[in-house]
Order: sequence, then structure tokens, then C-alpha cells
Amino acid sequence: MIWLIQDFDLLSVLLRALGLSLEALTVGGVLLLLLVATSGCAESEARRAVRNFIAWFSLGLAITQVLAAAESSVMLLTGSGTGTSSLVFRDVIAASFFRADCIVAMAALTLFLLLRVRREGIVVPCVLAAVILGGSVALSHAASRVDDRPLLLLLTAAHHLGAAAWIGGMASLLVAIRRSTDARKIHTMAQRFSAMAIASVATLVLAGIGMAFFYVGSWRGMYGTSYGVMVMAKTYLLLLAITLGASNFWLVRRTRSDAAPVLLRLRRFSEAEIGLGFTAVLAAASLTSQPPAIDLGQQDQLTKHEIVERMSWKRPALHSPRLSDLPPRKSLKEHLEDANFSGGNENDFMNQKWSEYNHQWSGLIVFSAGLLAFVSRFKGQRWARNWPLLFFGLAVFILLRGDPETWPLGPRPFWASFAESDVLEHRLFAVLITAFALFEWSVETGRIKSQIAALVFPAICALGGALLLTHSHGTGDFKEELFAEMSHSPIALLGATAGWGRWLELRSPPEDVVPDGRSGIVRVASWAWPICLVLVGLILINYRES
Repeated sequence: MIWLIQDFDLLSVLLRALGLSLEALTVGGVLLLLLVATSGCAESEARRAVRNFIAWFSLGLAITQVLAAAESSVMLLTGSGTGTSSLVFRDVIAASFFRADCIVAMAALTLFLLLRVRREGIVVPCVLAAVILGGSVALSHAASRVDDRPLLLLLTAAHHLGAAAWIGGMASLLVAIRRSTDARKIHTMAQRFSAMAIASVATLVLAGIGMAFFYVGSWRGMYGTSYGVMVMAKTYLLLLAITLGASNFWLVRRTRSDAAPVLLRLRRFSEAEIGLGFTAVLAAASLTSQPPAIDLGQQDQLTKHEIVERMSWKRPALHSPRLSDLPPRKSLKEHLEDANFSGGNENDFMNQKWSEYNHQWSGLIVFSAGLLAFVSRFKGQRWARNWPLLFFGLAVFILLRGDPETWPLGPRPFWASFAESDVLEHRLFAVLITAFALFEWSVETGRIKSQIAALVFPAICALGGALLLTHSHGTGDFKEELFAEMSHSPIALLGATAGWGRWLELRSPPEDVVPDGRSGIVRVASWAWPICLVLVGLILINYRES
């Protein structure tokens, strides 16, 4: 039970991210049936496939919202983070978040049953999709605002709707295209979706600008707060996805005359576009755990001088404190008691130097691997293809030195140490890095020729980057949390870029399938992902906490 309670913050963000993703897939699929894959423009088999696709995601959404309601209820009833609670269950079920979660869950479950029982009809699914959208908006920052609440609710609803129609609708479009055999109807659906996507992106961007005006409030709020940094991260991901969307727009215009190879490329570009879009959704979920920048006082916002002073390049020391130099290590029980009641903070000078050493040496490993990966792109440099082996060392390094108070260096046992979200994330990253190193080395050296195995590297890079967006540093000091965010957010974005760049390169059809060769975006992506690894290494080498 202690393990669950201590990981509430991470669990809450992950459940919100999953809920937003499933909402986009569900609502976007309904919009596709309403506006794109209509009975006159899509074959019956394609429409049935889309309805089944939406149904299972709506069931997943119902389950997710039930779990989210349970998680929030337990957190309030147990007083997680404070050690006390004056709430009873009657108070919890009367809370607005609980009602909103229940409404979304009931609407999603009803939609699942309807789509599985009835094979036609769109009016009732549209009504249920609207209810899901409204319930999700009720869980956002807009619902808790006092000033400009109606306008913020409208902007948030438009933002959700635009993301669903674009990213969620695209996933349903790929299902419809895969089940279609009539080239003319495929072309019609692609053209209709292209028009819907353009309107959706415009709605998404305009609503996002409006929300940033009310939640961020100033340029200093944009660069000087965690909320603003996360907004910039989300903007970067959306710009990448829009770039791929622009390429898809031009491909759609060619589907009538040369459908087969163009559709193959269209599907591959769309996979990366959807992946980047859902990474942006995860960033949006992380925003819900941050106070809006406009609510923070000037004393909690960084100035340009403070940012330059901390982030400017300095020669790394690469010197580790001795384990005996660290503060006395506490058992898990003592640590939890301090965190819950005394508000103790052990992030003193020696702990900072320990963390800096870990990040900087990790950076040297990643920098070396990225440099070798870049060299391996040139002809005659097969020796450099062994670069993934360096990541085995990184995984062991993280496992041994990532958390000095846990096994094997500290008194906290291996399994009990998972009670802290940051330790749990470090363990997950070590597992992901090990899997990545094993599969990518086998692929690069030709030991494994399976396409599925080749996709392990980009999938882990993209997943690792997405998970890093949720990495929390609950120090209680807004400025120190932001400094950590300024190091981790760029790494997360570069990881997502590298992952989806490599994915695009591997999944794009070979030149003998595409008459005019690979597109410029694919060629750029094939060189960009090693550079992203190099940049990640440089950021880590320059990591500082003081």
C-alpha cells in the first residue's frame, strides 16, 4: 500500500495521459465516421473495422477513468502527501473530479456496447463522444478557474476536439484504408481527412494560443516556469507532427493516379505523425500536474540571468564524492516519515555533486554512442556499428549509482526502493536501455534481420522520451524543479525525435518500391537521429544542480 501511495503523482500523470490518448482515439474515430468514412465514401467493411477499432478504445477509456477515479479517491482518503485526511467517502463521491470521471466512464462504456451491438448509426455515438469530451474538459485546469472560466472551458474543449480529429482520426483513417480495396474511395477518404485535419490543426493551434495567454500570461512565465517549459515542449512536438502532416498533404494529392506506393508511404509517415502527436498528449497530461505559470509569483519564476548562469557551458568535473561523504542514509520507513511529516530535504551539496557525476558520465557514454552511430552512416565504417554496446555500460551505471540510498549501495532493499517514483523510473530506464542495446546491436551487426527487432530501438527511444516528460522532481522549490526540467525536457524531446526519426527511416518503403526514391524528410531523419543522441550526450555532460 505504501508503494502505491508514494507513486500517486506518477500514476496520476500516466492515467491522465492514457485517458487523454484513449479519448482522442475514441472521439477522433467517431468524427471520422461522421465526416470522412461516410456510407457513400467508404466501403462497408472499412466502416465496420473502424467501428470495432473505436469500440475497444472506448472500453479502454472506461476502464482508465474508473482507475483514475479510484486513484484520486484513495489519495484523498489516505491523505497521501500530508499524512492526514479529514475526508470521508461521502465527501469524495460528491467531488467534481469523481463525477466527471464517472460520466466519462459511463459514456465510454455505453459507446462500446452500442458499437459492438449496432453496426450502423452515427447520431448516438456523436452524442456520447460529446459527453466524453465534456467530462474530460471538466477534469482540466479550466474547470477550477474562477476568472474567465466559460472562455477557458470553450478553448479547452476546442483544443481537445482539434487533437482528437487530427491524431485520433488519423489512426482510424489508417484502419479504414487498410480494409479498403477501391482506390477511388481511398482517395476520397484521404482528401476528406486532409481537409478535416487542416481545420483541426488550425483549431488546435488557435485554442492553444488562447490557453497559453490565460495560463502563462507573460514571456517570463513561458521560459521561467515548469508550466511554460512544458508548453514549449508540447509546441515543439506539435511542430514536428505538423511537418509530417504537410508531407502527407502532398502525398494525398497523388493517391488517385499512383495509389499503391503512395499509400504505403502515407501510412508510414502517419505512424510517426501519430506517435509524435500522442507524445504531445503526454506532455499535455504532465501540464495538469503543474500549477499554471500565471499563478506563480515573481519569486517563483526564473530570470534570464539565472537561466544563463545555470545552463551556460562549463567544464565538467567528473569527480564523484565518496559514499561516506553523503548524508547518513535512511531506511525506507524513516525516509517516508520525513517526506510525509517533516518535509525534510536531503538534496545538499554532496548529493548534488553525486547526481552531477552520474549525469555527466552518462552523458559521455551517450555522446560516444551517438558519435559512433553517426560515423556508422558512412560507407566502409562497419566497425562503428557496434555502438549500441556502450549502452550496456550505461544501464549498469544507472542501476548501481542512480540512487545511493537504495540497493546495492544503501539500506533500502531492492523491491522496497520501488516505493519512490523517481527510483521506479530509474529502474525502468535501465531495463529499457538494456533491451535497446541488445536488440539494436544485433540489428546493426546483422545478427537479427527481423523488422520487428529493428523497431525495438526507435520504440524504446520514443517511449523513453515520452516517459521522461513525466519525470518529477518534487523538491518543493519551484526554481530548482525548473532547472531539472530544463535539462530533462530537451533530452526527452531529442529522444522522441531520434526514436520517430529512426522509425520513419526503417518503415519507409525502399527506393525500388518508390519510383522517385525516398523523400527528403526520410533522408533528413536518417541523419538526424544520431545527431540527436550526440546532443543528448552534450546536455548530460553539462548537467549541474548548483
